[in-house]
Amino acid sequence: MNDAKQAVQDLTAVYGAEQVKAAAAAILGQSARQIPAEHFRVISAQILADTVTQLDASVDDILNKGDQREAAYGNKGELLKERWQLENKIKLEESQAIMDGLAPDGKVVEWNGTKYPFSNDMARDAFRRTVSSESRKRLAEVEGELAALEVQASMARDGWEKAVQASDSVRAKAFVQARLLQYLAGSI
Repeated sequence: MNDAKQAVQDLTAVYGAEQVKAAAAAILGQSARQIPAEHFRVISAQILADTVTQLDASVDDILNKGDQREAAYGNKGELLKERWQLENKIKLEESQAIMDGLAPDGKVVEWNGTKYPFSNDMARDAFRRTVSSESRKRLAEVEGELAALEVQASMARDGWEKAVQASDSVRAKAFVQARLLQYLAGSI
């Protein structure tokens, strides 16, 4: 450092301070130009480094939220298939029990050694629900799992959208900083 200082002092002694300043300004060009103080809060080195860190973090956040969004659906396809199969199984169980146990008069149906009234809509509905109670229980569980997946998926979508909006804000900030730097560099 002392050698550089001595070299500048030697040049100043030979050529004069004004010529050394002019030569330095010509060599350094726009980088020697002073940045107005009001711009430091937008483009100081620390602020620019923070913006780059925020951009990196927002990309990571969007990717993580996207993965969570995809994972939220989990085994939805399998559950939908099982629901469809259970609905058909219930219809088959009920119709088979009616066909096998209905008395000729149509007022009683026998199933598993028990006779059930079959004379009105309410009695028929009760019998059908009794016959298919196990399948209906599983169907209710599957529908509950599907509803839970839908809630998780909705929350994951909301999280992803929030991450995208936050990223848009950081990108806008970076754009403003870039345009200010371009302006100060004289390239706009």
